Amino acid sequence: MNILNIAPIRSWHLQPEMKFKNFALLKVNFYLNREFKEDNPDKTIAPEILITHEFRENEKQLVVILGLRQLTGNIQYRFEVEAGGFFQFDNVPEEKILKQLATINCPAILFPYVRETIADLTRRAGFPPLHLNPINFIQLAKEQEAKQTQSTQEISK
Repeated sequence: MNILNIAPIRSWHLQPEMKFKNFALLKVNFYLNREFKEDNPDKTIAPEILITHEFRENEKQLVVILGLRQLTGNIQYRFEVEAGGFFQFDNVPEEKILKQLATINCPAILFPYVRETIADLTRRAGFPPLHLNPINFIQLAKEQEAKQTQSTQEISK
């Protein structure tokens, strides 16, 4: 009996169950910037964020690759780190939910691992550890969707 007369939003047992099965570093590049000028270093580091994904329907597995790279700017070093996450489902989720998981939730799960890798790389190279700021993956997904919509509109003109 529902005393408060509140309708349940969605029962937990109806949600597609996802398990984080594995994490793997796929690419790690770190090198000194030979063009670095000490008199005018960049104050902020804003790496490029790359997210790709593939759903393997037969295996009910989502593979998400999160890449962070800083290949420009007047900083002392350059880096590129790509990591893959493997997520297993009991049931295949709806396409809309799968897209949200692949562009928001799964990259947010992978980010701390990639962030830690970058901090460790910079520390081992003799620099202070680079602790990247958190990433708002919801906002990033909205921006990517807006870019895709704009590109589609420009192509159709």
